[in-house]
Amino acid sequence: MFRVFNCLATEHDWRLVFVAAFVCLAASLVSVRLIHRAQATAGRTQTMWIVTAGAVTGFGMWAIHFIAMLAYQPGIPVAYEIGLTSLSLLVAITVTSLGFAIAMASAPWAAPAGGALVGAGGAAMHFLGMQALEVSGRVGWSLDLVVVSILLE
Repeated sequence: MFRVFNCLATEHDWRLVFVAAFVCLAASLVSVRLIHRAQATAGRTQTMWIVTAGAVTGFGMWAIHFIAMLAYQPGIPVAYEIGLTSLSLLVAITVTSLGFAIAMASAPWAAPAGGALVGAGGAAMHFLGMQALEVSGRVGWSLDLVVVSILLE
């Protein structure tokens, strides 16, 4: 736990962390409104609202992640590989849209399954984005923190 606190307290620009929090709030509010629109429609119109909600949510979660990555200042030069960074955005949009589509089904398991898929998409986006991190050194992963972050996603 101290590793996480130390990383947040000493290696992040808090101004950008607050920007990420604002983007999170805005994207969440818009996403909820779009899902409500999707619930009020059917057929192709509902599909368009679901895809739009997935795109907004995917872009929102990706933007939050990337702003937080920009806030990370480990004391050495940092860059991001464009291919994996772009793939992380595509994964966020696609998996979130699929999760919303599943959640809209009328089965009792649909909402939890769709929510779990959206969470899995967020985790996949996060770790793809982390793989895009380029530093002049070796990046190590702590399995305990990886597992906890996936479970909290």
